[in-house]
Amino acid sequence: MRMVDWKKVRADFPVTRDKVYLISAGMSPLPNQVLARVAAEYGKLNSCGDIHWDKDIDDHLGLRRRLCSRLGASGDDVAMMMNTSTVMSVIALSLRGVHGEGVGLVSVQDEFPSTTVPYEYQGVRMKYVKPESARYPVDAILAELDDGTVGVVTSYVQYSTGFRQDLERLGGELKRLGKLFIVNATQGFPLFPIDVRRMRIDALSASLNKWGFAGHTGAMFYTSQEFRDKYPSPIAGWLSVDTRGKSFIHTAKGEPIKLHTSAQRYMLGSTSFESVNPLSTALDYLEGIGYDKIEARIMELGDRLIEGLRGIGVEIVSPVANKKERSAIITLSVGARGEECCRYLEGRGIYTSPRAGNVRTSLNIFNDESDISRLIEALKAFLSL
Repeated sequence: MRMVDWKKVRADFPVTRDKVYLISAGMSPLPNQVLARVAAEYGKLNSCGDIHWDKDIDDHLGLRRRLCSRLGASGDDVAMMMNTSTVMSVIALSLRGVHGEGVGLVSVQDEFPSTTVPYEYQGVRMKYVKPESARYPVDAILAELDDGTVGVVTSYVQYSTGFRQDLERLGGELKRLGKLFIVNATQGFPLFPIDVRRMRIDALSASLNKWGFAGHTGAMFYTSQEFRDKYPSPIAGWLSVDTRGKSFIHTAKGEPIKLHTSAQRYMLGSTSFESVNPLSTALDYLEGIGYDKIEARIMELGDRLIEGLRGIGVEIVSPVANKKERSAIITLSVGARGEECCRYLEGRGIYTSPRAGNVRTSLNIFNDESDISRLIEALKAFLSL
């Protein structure tokens, strides 16, 4: 089995030269290879303008099909949208359109607002499960379902604690009950495995600025064919319209509009191909390392961090006993001094995130043992103040 040269990987990320970067759950930095692709795309726009638009949209279709492959989905089940809030707003409108006012969903208390605000704003009746030691057992979620709830919306990985949900079991139970399964995979995809068919996921969003390694490229929006058949799109644009057998652009006025049956229906119009299409280079980069090796590396670094935190008596908020429930995020508590601690660490070139009064760290492929040692020593010094 080929070994990964993690020092070489680390060298691909200039952020590591003078920083301990533990905020990839906010946004992952770009490796040099992706930056070169971004520069080339904008260079092409500079020298050629819109001449290559046809190729750009073909490349974009290829990118969407690659994302489908990583999800175990059909090749036409993914669209790209601005962000997860946009995706969830579309789903909320779709649910309202079919079920009317009073439609309900079950979610969990720790969700990031992009998972919940769109539904609350559209008047969807939301029921929130409370955490049990930062975990959300499947049975506790199922217990909140009733005749008025059409399904569950939850994250694959909780942004604040890193708890990773058992999507396969939850999805299987929901399918057995005839309920929808909507997933925010932002803090898990593409590093951790998702198979939308095996997990019985109906709709999924993932904002790819977190772990996509290509900056703000938007959000991946997956829907099953069954979902699209049952829930007509509440929005449309010129690229949504199926014009097969007619002109490329739907120019007719006052005539019935037929949308694509595929996820293309959600591709409203042109996007910034120069910033989105380089995501394919990021996928090349990650696949070149190997997703199984990436997950193993993150778990190995997580083990070291957990051991170090326990060694200095720091409370770990994230549920870490079961590796299947772990992710790249490990959150710790320093009592009421969380924000102060983050500022202190930043003063030492160590970047973490304040979350719910705690300190969130997120490990990545470019981090190494020296980063963890620096963090532990800095925390030890902070606690002695």
